[in-house]
Amino acid sequence: MAATELPDVGIDMVREGLEDLPAFELPEGYSIRRYRAGDDQTWTDIHLAAEKSIDITGGLFAKEFESDPEALAERQLFLCEDAGHAIGTATAWFGDYRDEGIGRVHWLAILPEQQGRGLSRPLLAATCARLRELGHTRTFLTTSTRRLAAVRLYLRFGFRADPVNDAQRAGWAAACRRLRELGVEVPD
Repeated sequence: MAATELPDVGIDMVREGLEDLPAFELPEGYSIRRYRAGDDQTWTDIHLAAEKSIDITGGLFAKEFESDPEALAERQLFLCEDAGHAIGTATAWFGDYRDEGIGRVHWLAILPEQQGRGLSRPLLAATCARLRELGHTRTFLTTSTRRLAAVRLYLRFGFRADPVNDAQRAGWAAACRRLRELGVEVPD
C-alpha cells in the first residue's frame, strides 16, 4: 500500500514528558534561529514549497500566529543553511489538547530539496527543547496518517498516537500496517 492509498486522517500525537528528549546535532553548515520581523513571508514560502496537500495561503500565517505576536520571537524556529537562508521551520506553540493547555509542536516543514538529510530530527529536538525551556511538561502535534515519514519521526521521538474516533482509529491502523511493512517498529 502506497502512502497515497492510505486514508488522509488528521490525528493527534502526544509526548507525555519533555525531560528525556533525544539529542540530535545539526549537520555542519546549518543553524537554528528564532523568528524575526519579516519571517511571516519566509514561513509561508517554506510551507508553500513543502506542503503540497494543504492549501497554504498568505493569510494562514496570520491566522495561526498573529494572536500572540510577542510569542513568535520566543517560540518560532527557523533552520538555516550556513549563508543564513531559512530552509525549514517549526514552532514551539501553545495548544489545547483534551481541554488542557499544553505545548504544541506546530507546522514543522523543511524545503523539499533539503529533505532526506536528517534535518527534521534536530529541528524537532530544538522545538521540544524550547517547549521545555518555556515551562511546558508535555507536548502534542497534529499530523496526517498519510504522512508516513513524519509519523515515523514522531514515533522515534517518543510521541504516541491518540485516535479519538473510528475514522482516526482506522486511519492509524492502516498507517501502522504500512509502516510495519516498511520495517518500522510501531508500538501497539
